[in-house]
Amino acid sequence: MATDDETRILTKEQVNCLLGSECPQDNTDKIKILIVEDDHSTQLLYNKGIFDQIFDKKMVVSGKEAIIAYDKWHPDIIVLDIYLPEMTGFQVLKEIRTTFEDKKTTIVMATSLSGSEDVLSCMKMGVEGYIIKPFSLREIGLKILSYYAKKEPERARKADTLCREILKQSQIRWLLDKDKSKTKEGTEGVSNGTPNAETG
Repeated sequence: MATDDETRILTKEQVNCLLGSECPQDNTDKIKILIVEDDHSTQLLYNKGIFDQIFDKKMVVSGKEAIIAYDKWHPDIIVLDIYLPEMTGFQVLKEIRTTFEDKKTTIVMATSLSGSEDVLSCMKMGVEGYIIKPFSLREIGLKILSYYAKKEPERARKADTLCREILKQSQIRWLLDKDKSKTKEGTEGVSNGTPNAETG
């Protein structure tokens, strides 16, 4: 049986408290993440799995857009698909690491299983990690934060704590909703004169 501590649902104030001073509710100090992905369904997965409470997100669909957004917005993290229109992810990576001489931004490459050789090439150019597609919706935020921790361990640790709490609360909400649905079905069965499993 779940305890009160296990079933509590976070309030907005509790979320803010977990975020701490480095991540207030406005977007000023959230972790800025630039996602470069041209596939719409994958964009939706990123958007759902990377929580708004932690990240300030920006999405672009091409390599050239990625360079423009990077130069103007200065993200903390870039999730970069390897196969992109106009410029490949490898070309974008090279531009950032060599032309801009940026070694601080956390860059995570995204590829399919067939792109393992491309990943090795990108690792040589200085990426913090990679994501294999298709990825787990529940784990994508934690994986990205584990790579961000190589550059910003304390900020990543706080964000990781909140991410795990949000995931836990999401699971609890799903279980509660499931129980409510079962209860509703049972009640409707009785009110309609249909015996349910307990009444026989």
